[in-house]
Amino acid sequence: MSSKLSERIGLTFSLKLSILYAVFFIVSSFSLFIVAYFFIDYLLETGERELIEARMQDYRAWYAEGGLDSLKARFDEQSETDKAAFFVRIIGPHNKAFFVSIPRGAKGFDPAQLDRIRPKGPEAWFTIKDFGKKNIWTIGSIPLRSDLVLQVGKSSTHIWELLSYFRSVFIRFIVPILLLGVAGGGLLTFRAMRPLRHLIKTVRNILETGEMSTRVPVGSGRGELHQLVTLFNKMLDKNEALIAAMHNSLDNVAHDLRTPMTRLRSVAEFALQSQLTPEAYREALADCLEESERVLTMLNTLMDVAEAETGVMRLEMAEISIPEVIQAVVDLYEVIAEEKNLTIRVDTPEQLIVKADYARLQQVIANLLDNAIKYSPTSGQITITARRENAHALISVADNGIGIPAHEIDKIWDRLYRSDRSRSQRGLGLGLSLVRAIVQAHGGTVSVHSEENNGSTFTVILPIDT
Repeated sequence: MSSKLSERIGLTFSLKLSILYAVFFIVSSFSLFIVAYFFIDYLLETGERELIEARMQDYRAWYAEGGLDSLKARFDEQSETDKAAFFVRIIGPHNKAFFVSIPRGAKGFDPAQLDRIRPKGPEAWFTIKDFGKKNIWTIGSIPLRSDLVLQVGKSSTHIWELLSYFRSVFIRFIVPILLLGVAGGGLLTFRAMRPLRHLIKTVRNILETGEMSTRVPVGSGRGELHQLVTLFNKMLDKNEALIAAMHNSLDNVAHDLRTPMTRLRSVAEFALQSQLTPEAYREALADCLEESERVLTMLNTLMDVAEAETGVMRLEMAEISIPEVIQAVVDLYEVIAEEKNLTIRVDTPEQLIVKADYARLQQVIANLLDNAIKYSPTSGQITITARRENAHALISVADNGIGIPAHEIDKIWDRLYRSDRSRSQRGLGLGLSLVRAIVQAHGGTVSVHSEENNGSTFTVILPIDT
């Protein structure tokens, strides 16, 4: 109901926060006043009672020494030098007074008021208040003997006056406290909401202009709003990078699809417009099939990379032997390597087991070996090694081919990226992207060390206990 009311009267979050700050400040001030007021009252009243208690003990000791006459004599003797204004009365049965002493200046004080008070026992405390005449007395009583009670009191008017002054001072400061609470609440809200205002301004600017390079100014704070702004800027950085990568990928896909689709259309148009033999038509269909397979392979690889990078690729995890996977891939590419007179040397231990997807790991090694064969010179050598290092398995594929320029090493992992030197070879520019995505999906890493015209070494590191 309160939220609907807030919406109805148009209260913004900042205004509600300012009101909350102001209410908290004012309530805290009132609470502090109340606590201080009663604490001061307690201290003063306790002090008065301790003073009266000390006098009652003195008078009781005097009575014990010589009875009522000794107490009166000692009291008269003390009264000549003691300026403290104490009321003293000794009463017996039926409130009969045996001794009464009222201090000078105690105007309006009537001991008969004590007779109307019914104490619960011989030891008790009374407070007689006459606010009209500004007379307040604190009186204590203790027994002298079974039939006599000693009553000693002292004026507490000064306490009442002090507390009254304290109340009046607070009342005079109520308005400044209210104004200070409202102003302080507004100032604190303004400062606290500054990151949110910057955030709103940035979001509005992005929606209006579409400019993803805009960022929220980051202050020097350490609170939750500072973390929100920092995380929001990181999210914008990631979104901007993803959008840029998507644009580049779409451009590359459009460029790489244009060639096979153009060839596909050209072959189909040529076959339709010409009078060909059945063998020629069959060859045209074969060319169309080859180009369509190339397009389909590109799209499937893009889907595999996207699934691996987003963590949705299905992996059939099982314990597999890395030497067996490597040998299976080498057997598959052995004929292709022989065509270029390449030597493939394998150096693996007898047993190296990891938990991985057999088909995906085979795809990783196959892509790396395929690249090594493509970019190695005739009569070159390719070395595939595997070994265990602590809790990881390391697989390396090294060649002595054309190598990778230093300025291109960070780019080779991008989707559809092909360097100028690699465009002479058939390929989609997706092999290394897929390798990295699959390896990372297994919780591993892949890196490359390469020197131009001096070969490349790709190293895959996989955790053994996955």
